[in-house]
Amino acid sequence: MSAPHFPLSRRSLLSAAGGVGALAALSACGGGSQGSSGSGGDALSWFMWSGSTQEVDAWKHVAGLVTEADPSTKVEFQTAAWNDYWTKLTSQAASGASADLLGMQSLRAPQFAQLLVPLDDQLETLGIADDTFESSIFDGLKVDGKLVALPYDFGPYVVFYNKTAFQAAGLPLPAEGWTTDDFTTAAKALTTDGKYGYFASTSIDAVIPFVLSESGKAAVDDAGELDVDNDAWRTTLGWYRDLIVKEKVAAPLPAGNSSAAATNQFLAGNAMMNIDGPWSLINAKATAKFEVGIAPIPAGARGSKTQTAGSGFGVSTAAKDPKKAAKAVSILTGTDAESYLGQQGRAFPARTAQQQAWYDGNDVGDAKAVMDYSIENSVPYKTTATWTQVNDTYSRYAVSAFNGDSTVDDLLTRVQAQSKAK
Repeated sequence: MSAPHFPLSRRSLLSAAGGVGALAALSACGGGSQGSSGSGGDALSWFMWSGSTQEVDAWKHVAGLVTEADPSTKVEFQTAAWNDYWTKLTSQAASGASADLLGMQSLRAPQFAQLLVPLDDQLETLGIADDTFESSIFDGLKVDGKLVALPYDFGPYVVFYNKTAFQAAGLPLPAEGWTTDDFTTAAKALTTDGKYGYFASTSIDAVIPFVLSESGKAAVDDAGELDVDNDAWRTTLGWYRDLIVKEKVAAPLPAGNSSAAATNQFLAGNAMMNIDGPWSLINAKATAKFEVGIAPIPAGARGSKTQTAGSGFGVSTAAKDPKKAAKAVSILTGTDAESYLGQQGRAFPARTAQQQAWYDGNDVGDAKAVMDYSIENSVPYKTTATWTQVNDTYSRYAVSAFNGDSTVDDLLTRVQAQSKAK
């Protein structure tokens, strides 16, 4: 995919073979917890990632909607932290122990599609109309033209910022039209007393918007091939590294830094800005002791550009009762569930008519203007079938590269090598 240099309309976003679901610094990436809604041998098992008690409570609530619709259908909820989820999903599938219902992020759909039953032939029976969903995430959960999960959320990556700290420092609040120079200036002013203006992430998700804004070059080209070992990526990652080693507006990354560290540092008040998505607002509301704001990605040479991603729920090929499981998925992604998840800040609803619930339930200043602008200036987050290896390799070598102990060239060479991974 080559990122266009012009705004895309909401309904014309191209299909993405590429979360959300959770905070990968998506809200899903924190510690997991266990919980269940319903029990018994005939219950449908549902495996989904969670990053906090608040997320678990939200999932258990929507699981209860399935039972409300059909008292004979119980849902047993199982969960794991973001990174653990994908490892366990793989091991469960290998042992033939997959849950009936599975959470699926659009970025990872190409890799895990074989675990899911295509839903296309059941949409009419389930009363599902595809035009009630954002087209980009509906198409983003298709693999080889087949819908493998129904979407529940969608959204662009944006800047979460500590509005309280900005106001205390006398800084203008980030808004449409601010630039990477403005971002750096604010980060410098906010770096004081052991706290930093920004916390660099070891997730490739967090750097892609900066690359898009500076050069328009995504991680995956038009032919669907990984393409990061190039001058555009080297330039932006060099700038990103300098936030730590030269400008010192971001903390040195600790060894073994997890993809959730940036979000955790932001929520703890140790970093004043973070790249995240609307799905993480539930954790920000529950954890942050300051007023949270969101802003568009700061504009580079190509303007303010970002990527959209999302997640959904699918029926496992190991489901005991595929028809009952498909009905449950339709309820988990139905209008009541979407309205609830939007109000809680756990999801920017994939159903367009329910997106107002996110605004109604979350008082984040001019959030609607920010979201509308970011969506209009976004491209779908495309990935490859080896995206897990790409992300893992990036995360593993980003610490030394961004701390100045190795080179950005080495990082990108190692990541590019994953285009040939099997």
